[in-house]
Amino acid sequence: MAQFHFLQGNINHCARAQDLLLQSMAEWSIHVAVVAEPYFIPARDNWLGCADGLVAIIGETLIDPSRGRGWVAAVSGGIVIVGAYFSPNKSLADFEGFLVELGAVVGRYHPRPVLVLGDLNAKSSAWGSPVTDPRGEVLEEWTVTTGLVVLNRGSEYTCVRQRGGSIVDVSFASPSVASRVRDWRVAAEVETLSDHRYIRFDVSAQTASGRHPTTPINDGPRWALKRIDRELLEEAALVQSWIRESTTDGPVDVEAVYWWTAEIAQLRIACVAARRRYTRYRRRRRRDPAEEDALYEVYRASKETLWLAIGDSKSRAREELLGSLDRDPWGRPYRWVRGKLRPWAPPLTQTMQPQLLEAVVSALFPERVGHVPPAMASPSATDSPEEESTDVPEVTQTETRAAVSRLRAKNTAPGPDGVLGRALVLALKELEPQLRGLFTACLEQGQFPSVWKEGRLVLLRKEGRPADSPSAYRPIVLLDEAGKLLERIVADRLVSHLCREGPDLDENQFGFRRGRSTIDAITRVRSLAEETVSRGGVVLAVSLDISNAFNTLPWSCIREALNYHRVPPYLRRTIGAYLEERCVTYWGRDGAGRRVMSCGVPQGSVLGPLLWNIGYDWVLRGELPSGADLTCYADDTLVTARGSSHREAALVATAAVSQVVNRIRRLGLEVALNKSEAMVFHGPRRAPPPGSHIVVSGARIAVESTMKYLGLVLDSRWEFGPHFRRLAPKLMGAAGALSTLLPNLGGPSAACRRLYVGIVRSMALYGAPVWAMDMTASTLAILRKPQRAMAVRVVRGYRTISYEAVCVLAGSPPWDLEAKVLASLYRWREEERARGSRPVQRQIALRREELRQVLVAEWRQRLLRPTAGLATVEAIRPVLDDWLGRRHGSLSFRVTQVLSGHGCFGKYLRRIDREPDARCHHCVHCGEDTAQHTLAECVAWEEQRRVLTNKVGGDLSLPALVQKMVGSAESWDAVVSFCEDVMSQKETAEREREISTPFPGRRRRTGRRRRADNALFRPP
Repeated sequence: MAQFHFLQGNINHCARAQDLLLQSMAEWSIHVAVVAEPYFIPARDNWLGCADGLVAIIGETLIDPSRGRGWVAAVSGGIVIVGAYFSPNKSLADFEGFLVELGAVVGRYHPRPVLVLGDLNAKSSAWGSPVTDPRGEVLEEWTVTTGLVVLNRGSEYTCVRQRGGSIVDVSFASPSVASRVRDWRVAAEVETLSDHRYIRFDVSAQTASGRHPTTPINDGPRWALKRIDRELLEEAALVQSWIRESTTDGPVDVEAVYWWTAEIAQLRIACVAARRRYTRYRRRRRRDPAEEDALYEVYRASKETLWLAIGDSKSRAREELLGSLDRDPWGRPYRWVRGKLRPWAPPLTQTMQPQLLEAVVSALFPERVGHVPPAMASPSATDSPEEESTDVPEVTQTETRAAVSRLRAKNTAPGPDGVLGRALVLALKELEPQLRGLFTACLEQGQFPSVWKEGRLVLLRKEGRPADSPSAYRPIVLLDEAGKLLERIVADRLVSHLCREGPDLDENQFGFRRGRSTIDAITRVRSLAEETVSRGGVVLAVSLDISNAFNTLPWSCIREALNYHRVPPYLRRTIGAYLEERCVTYWGRDGAGRRVMSCGVPQGSVLGPLLWNIGYDWVLRGELPSGADLTCYADDTLVTARGSSHREAALVATAAVSQVVNRIRRLGLEVALNKSEAMVFHGPRRAPPPGSHIVVSGARIAVESTMKYLGLVLDSRWEFGPHFRRLAPKLMGAAGALSTLLPNLGGPSAACRRLYVGIVRSMALYGAPVWAMDMTASTLAILRKPQRAMAVRVVRGYRTISYEAVCVLAGSPPWDLEAKVLASLYRWREEERARGSRPVQRQIALRREELRQVLVAEWRQRLLRPTAGLATVEAIRPVLDDWLGRRHGSLSFRVTQVLSGHGCFGKYLRRIDREPDARCHHCVHCGEDTAQHTLAECVAWEEQRRVLTNKVGGDLSLPALVQKMVGSAESWDAVVSFCEDVMSQKETAEREREISTPFPGRRRRTGRRRRADNALFRPP
């Protein structure tokens, strides 16, 4: 990147000014923007706000963040950006204290280059202001103290109001970056919809270190003139001329936000022209106040027109985005609100300093040569001449198609050849025989093509770790999909050998094994703990953290383990070739880099996890002290120690962990004992003493009350309170994000809404077989909040609808009952497996349906005693099965109002203080306006009611109406027609009353929906 483009502004908490700022950033390809007084700071990775929301930094790859009151700082592109805002209403003493804190921030990042940008409401001639005020003097002294340089140039006002202008937006830089700043300017020619103008400048990239790329840069194909085919050249030129003639000339596409249109661009031009006429007239010595006011009024009207046009365009674009969800529920809107879609940014390796990148890659992929593995295989298991058979089974069509079917189901990034897996699947219809022959030849010759052993390195940043530490980065190696097909065939044959001939992997290894899961591992740990605790004992569990496990396992250990497991020689030769001469490539600031691998299994490969299990299996086979046990999920290693007391368990755990750590180290791996965790499972009054710990290899491991293990937070009594307390913010965050896609009016269909409910439900019910029977009142309350929030969006209802009512309307059984179904299904499958039977998919589906019927029956019993929403529950409960199983009808916003009683009814509006009383405004003699009154009694709706009764009969009580609705699609449509007609008229009348009456509760809260609208910021 030759230059970094910066933008600075103040948008005065204006929504449309923020919209226009985002458009300007897209149009000018801005890398980093500092915004004072933002309207809204979305929860996005590329937004970073201060503690009180007064200033924000917008940019990609913002690392090492810090924030305080009125300031925020982060590092981007090797430059420290500090955004600041200070209110003009605070005292000079407060300003001096603020500068002291800001100076400490600048000093904290020393000696890195620093930019301080913001609106400090201080005036000084040092940055072009006609006057210098006391704040300006203090700020001048501060810049000298901190060694910063003023970037402001000229005397163009940065803030312009009708009564005058000022220069209060300032830019400071440390000398090392000030010399690289280019073209600092006030963008006076651009409309901002704020009284502050934009400031733009560029910072040239830091001078290269002079190091040459480690490999030549591939700058694309070149002409080979001696081998040119003239006929093909002439044909290509002819085709190119046809294409050129068929295309029309037009303007070059400009980057824009999703709601930007040509009409808005013209309105912005008109607004700029009106402002220029006004500002030019103000510069005259002799001015007519009336003409000046007229010109200003034209400018103000132009701004308002632009403001309204942006709002209308955003609304239309939002409707289009939401309308696309029925066609593609996982499309750009979904990925955007879930934080899975980000604007394009260069790979992390290209943004890192060359020295840091080299240190990180070297630490992640260390050199490991000459490691002597522990002896695993008995002499009888080693190769002998008789065993060196040349009989290699050919790769069959069944094997190839099984590997292709798995490839078809994945949507992963391509490897260095750029060929997507799905594209390869299409090509395999023609290439399958050739590939089978190639794969067979590789197995026969014990070779693995070198082109498939080169992977493209992608670094992912881990949150909460220092940027200059290798542990802050997770390496992913992208491999060619064709090579993964061969890996899959080798892996399947290897697993088949282990299961049929063996020795197989240890029973206590649950990771990356077919038919095993994290739930199996946790269930085993719980069984061990509960068995001991039931006899009055305690269990001390220690979770070991292996540093950079997959990338550091020596290949010699894998080869030795293959001998122990008696793997056929041809597979050993192929795996040996697979491991040798591997490398990863990456792009840095200095060009292409290459790192040769001498140990480890590539993360992102098919064969790698299996080879890890085989190499690591020696640890699980080791002898342990009496009372100790070992449970593994890949490299997640948990040592459990039983004892009659905490002291006894600690002694056993210390000895067992020491032995396990020693065996791990003999494999050439390193255990990060400082990151390891420990906790005790115990019964009543058997808790460990405060400050308990164990010591292993000189490292102290504290015994805590909880421990995160395989996605669950375990506690000493298996009550799971800490797990759900940590889970609650994630569930509500996901529910809140998805709710922005599910408005009450418009938006996706009921099917899409139920699909999104399933996302949050799957997050909530992870591990249900472990904790389903241990639910408490507090954990039930935690589960109910996100379920209610999502159910409200399914039925398009008001947020005040009760939990019982909205769940029954949405057909969403309580999640604690769903958890019990999952637990029962899991236990049934385990019982079948223990009897030697493996249930097929049809049997599982039948069992799931049986358990579903049990769930509905238990739910119906609960609905006999609802705590709220009685009318709704009592109407649906008698026909609950029909309501859940119906194939017709979906709830709309207005139908839900009638069914729930929460809507435009006098009783409800009085309850939420939107009306002074509960009377009906559409008939004279009504004492209380309710949903039932609107449905069956109000004289204003006699005509609509007559049409409805012709379809559903004369009984308009809610239970009778619901029974008719589930009985036929015709009755459902009649109810929908009635509700849409009547409720839309009631809503219109309520809006008119809000405007015309002085009752405080009726005052419209303008702008109340804008934050929800802004949740759908520009998908890149």
